[in-house]
Amino acid sequence: MRVLFIALEQSGRQIIKSILDDNFFKINKNQIFTFGMDEDYLKFDDLTNIKITPIMGFVDIVCNLKYLFDLRIKIKEIIDINSFTHIFFVDSFDFSKFYLQKFKSNKIKYCQIVGPSVFIWKSSKANFINRNFDRIFSIFDIEKGYYKSDIYNYIGHPLKNKIYYSKKSNEINNIGFFLGSRKQEIYKNIFIIKKLLLNLKNYNDLSFNFFVTKEFHDFIKNYFRESSNIKIHLNNNSYYKKISKLDFAFACSGTVHLELCFSNIPHIIFYKANIINFLIFKLFVRSKYISLVNIFNNKEIVKEFIQNDFTETNLLNFFMNLKLNKDKLFNYRKNMFYGVESSNFENFRSNIITDYLEKFS
Repeated sequence: MRVLFIALEQSGRQIIKSILDDNFFKINKNQIFTFGMDEDYLKFDDLTNIKITPIMGFVDIVCNLKYLFDLRIKIKEIIDINSFTHIFFVDSFDFSKFYLQKFKSNKIKYCQIVGPSVFIWKSSKANFINRNFDRIFSIFDIEKGYYKSDIYNYIGHPLKNKIYYSKKSNEINNIGFFLGSRKQEIYKNIFIIKKLLLNLKNYNDLSFNFFVTKEFHDFIKNYFRESSNIKIHLNNNSYYKKISKLDFAFACSGTVHLELCFSNIPHIIFYKANIINFLIFKLFVRSKYISLVNIFNNKEIVKEFIQNDFTETNLLNFFMNLKLNKDKLFNYRKNMFYGVESSNFENFRSNIITDYLEKFS
């Protein structure tokens, strides 16, 4: 057994860390390798030999075709040199497919951790996994009907085991901001969020907290250097404990939505995509919502401001309505809690992955 875990997005890196915490991997450390992990994650040998560029949407793919082809070749070279027996692609299914269409080997067992959300996308993505993967380790039970029973495993959600649950509060004082993990997201979002902060600066009871990856720390710090009531936090080992201290949050759509839901933090979701990406998204996605709790409940439990609705005025008005009305804030948090409960998220079980690997160790 010789295993490689590949992560090309921040969400995938967090999942890998949850998986590799299992004692099985510590015992078999010399046989476990990663690709795409943070520089400060030194528990296992990381073989990244190319700068990882987060990509999202059709336009981004077209603009980064050379990078994607180079990345595919680099990973192929690493796999060949190290004679891996198992490859685990974590999230980023479109790249998994892109790789296997060119370089699939019958000598390697391929596994996908986190499926391509086939419950809202085209089911043809599940068909590709059924034909080409040895295992699909899903974090959503709703996907079970899309995959062959002999390759499907439900492992629960990795975030459920990491979250610190927040105590209920009837006041909003400590506010979090999550601008996204990709450069294009942060550059689109930061201007509107700055205008929102200008409208909130006279509220002396409010403190503002930005949660950022190391890559964007200096950029965001310099962007808000004139604001004295802003704290900037890295997404490090104390990240989940820090977000549990928040009373409210403004968040770019993504993994952070579930982090806040599981932590019992009321929040607003915002997102603005390139118009071409958005039109393609609307064409293929079978939901009018982008947040998972809203999708699973088929109603807007967590408020979403998408595309042209994402303005500082809309954010401010909705926020102030909750801040100044304790009953509305209480009901907003309560509805979010029950929305999460009815979505049937379960605790993460890494032992399902280790049980599979133990057969080869």
